[in-house]
Amino acid sequence: MNVTIFSAFDTILNPYILLFKRAIERQGFGVNVKREFNLSWLFSEGKKSDVIHLHWLNNTYSLQEKSKEHFFLKRLINHRFGKIFLEFICLIDFVLAFIIAKATRKIITFTVHDLYEFGKKSLHRKYLIEIRRNIIFRFAHSIHVHNFYTGKLLKKRYNRRNGVFVIPHGNFINFYKNQITKSKAREHLGLPEGAFVFLFLGLLRPYKGIEDLIDAFKNLEGENFRLVIAGRIFGVVNYEATLQALSRSDHRIKIKFEFIPDNDLQIYFNACDFYVLPYKDITTSGAACLSLSFGRPIVAPDIASFPEIVNSEAGILYDPSKPTALINALNEATKKQFSESIILEYANKFDWDAIGSQLIQLYHP
Repeated sequence: MNVTIFSAFDTILNPYILLFKRAIERQGFGVNVKREFNLSWLFSEGKKSDVIHLHWLNNTYSLQEKSKEHFFLKRLINHRFGKIFLEFICLIDFVLAFIIAKATRKIITFTVHDLYEFGKKSLHRKYLIEIRRNIIFRFAHSIHVHNFYTGKLLKKRYNRRNGVFVIPHGNFINFYKNQITKSKAREHLGLPEGAFVFLFLGLLRPYKGIEDLIDAFKNLEGENFRLVIAGRIFGVVNYEATLQALSRSDHRIKIKFEFIPDNDLQIYFNACDFYVLPYKDITTSGAACLSLSFGRPIVAPDIASFPEIVNSEAGILYDPSKPTALINALNEATKKQFSESIILEYANKFDWDAIGSQLIQLYHP
């Protein structure tokens, strides 16, 4: 059986698809990865594929790529109404490809990564996203969610009850280099060896609660504490200035506004004592899996899918409805002992080989 995975995400930015592909291949399946599911692919390459596995979908990416080669498309995409027209055409293309694929008895499955739209989106963009989601959730043969929380959301918002498979997010153990010592990592980042270090690492976006984290950290009393924030700004104008203004009064806060290469992840995670994820909402957290894969405990809100991955041996959950909850959680973290080996043992439960044997259920709904 041959599977084609469709994802708009580059594996350089997020290795999930690469690990997913390898896990399916080890089950004896042939797997290809493509950017965009559409009629062009279906008619040119679709005959070779038995399964269509949809992940992140993003028409904007494909339109921008095509516009580099076609002057007319470039003119349209740079025009407000022209871009809206092209996005509607892409939706129609997707719907027709979906209908034909179903009619020709191909298995169609979808992995849910997000059910919330973060950041500003136009009304028409939200409308197009919802149309696409309703088609997928209503008519796909199977749906893959990473946690029971998302499964409940699907039932509530889209009335999808059957063919929903809860299969957890895999870990990143042995994918990234993990050789540097804590002492060397802190030396590299200019952190005191004896400090207690909190880390936030990833795309910097307001819904992730970074401003709340800075405010909470500033309430910690003690020269020994450090907060490291690292990652590039994504989709928010002037956000760097906002974070700089918030952190300027506290020299214990270090912010690096740039993409962190894969080989440098070990430096940040081995330098920290706790990884903090103060998200305002979340569907699936690959970041939590990343922290556990380095044996680092997590501070996160007791919401959404976090309780399913952050147990008492892997971190601290707090009630975000209470004004001082994050401050109290950071304080608790400085006093509580966690075992790196126990966290790694827990993270090993999310091994990709074990997950791969579950994923193939999606292709036999």
